[in-house]
Amino acid sequence: MIAFYGGKSFRRAVNTLTLIPALVLSSALVLIASAPVCRAESGGSNSGANLGKHARKIHREIEHFRTGSYIHLTLADGSERTVALVSYDDSAFTGTNAESNNRETHAYDEIARVSREKDYIGEGSESHVRHIRLWVPITAALIAGGAVAAFEVR
Repeated sequence: MIAFYGGKSFRRAVNTLTLIPALVLSSALVLIASAPVCRAESGGSNSGANLGKHARKIHREIEHFRTGSYIHLTLADGSERTVALVSYDDSAFTGTNAESNNRETHAYDEIARVSREKDYIGEGSESHVRHIRLWVPITAALIAGGAVAAFEVR
């Protein structure tokens, strides 16, 4: 016989090459079949089980912020405020009001919109201060000097 597959006979090589994918396929089918039986359930509380659709959305948005982050709240009555996030749980969250420095607890269903506060709070923390880089006036002076030199040489 002709030696293929590392010196083994052709029949043995074909048997080996068809057996390995069959074993992989059968083990994959066993895993797929047992997946619905092995669903994991959390032993803790039902996060957001009693919340409405909008309140669950607000809860998910607030979960993305770290403790101490300043967030801008638009309440359902139209008022706005900025709070520093202290803690949150399944039904409400607590924050420190940036203007009065008092702790406030808000239920998720009384919040209309949540966004990250883009302005910094405190003295000397002004945002969007534009500084002229050092290379800009130097480059402008070199270009102007080159233009003057080129005009004088002509």
